[in-house]
Amino acid sequence: MNSINFEDLNKRFLMDNNLLAVKIIKDGIDFYFKLALKDEYLPLVVFSNGAYDPNRATPPIFMRNSWHPEYEFSAIFIDDRTLHDHSLRIGWGVGTKDRHFLVDYYEVIVKICEIIGKESKDVYYYGSSAGGFMSIYLATLHKGSTAIANNPQTYVTKYNKAAVDRLFKAVFPGMSEEDIKKTYAGRFSLVSAMKTHKNTPRTYYIQNARCKGDMEKHCNPFMFALKKYKVPSRKIQFMFYNNDKMGHNPISKEDTIRMIHSVVKGHMILNV
Repeated sequence: MNSINFEDLNKRFLMDNNLLAVKIIKDGIDFYFKLALKDEYLPLVVFSNGAYDPNRATPPIFMRNSWHPEYEFSAIFIDDRTLHDHSLRIGWGVGTKDRHFLVDYYEVIVKICEIIGKESKDVYYYGSSAGGFMSIYLATLHKGSTAIANNPQTYVTKYNKAAVDRLFKAVFPGMSEEDIKKTYAGRFSLVSAMKTHKNTPRTYYIQNARCKGDMEKHCNPFMFALKKYKVPSRKIQFMFYNNDKMGHNPISKEDTIRMIHSVVKGHMILNV
């Protein structure tokens, strides 16, 4: 795997390593991305990971990268560095005590966009579950971009307690749960992020209304908090479907690709 310092990123490196995984070293930490860049006039979709099965893969993980031949857009796949060096299956880009990795991913993506000539309006962030949380958060940081999220978490701390406890123990050793939630509150809540960065990204929020846990812990509280804290929400389109069997699982590969294509091609327009 080829590597480069963040400051030295250039078009030649990106083109020479297209369709490959690369290591980008930023402020002393190695981050991993996989590139699938196509025609310069096509939109760019950035993919984030949900939970992974350690029996089937080991980090770096690039979910949905094998689908790239069917994509009618350029793509970049983000590996969540939070999972490295820990026995974690899910990380939400939380990072370390001193670094919020979602900020690093955002800065890397912005630099790549500058190099290949992508404007913010042509950048989309996609993910499901934890990847959906990361995608909405990244679009919040990347003003002018769009998020597409399927059954996302909106509050990390409302996810499965055992997984959150493992995350806290691994990433914030020696800190109490109360102190972690207080000190790093901005890393765990999408509404908090939108308030802090004064940006609500254009968002397509795709939710299985039959997933009780998602609706009660994430979707409904998110909608309530947007209203409670008077966060502008006209740029968020909630799209509900009903599937008892699928539960929290994302929509199928075919439906996912169709959905993303509909958004990036402008067939699904959110008027604001």
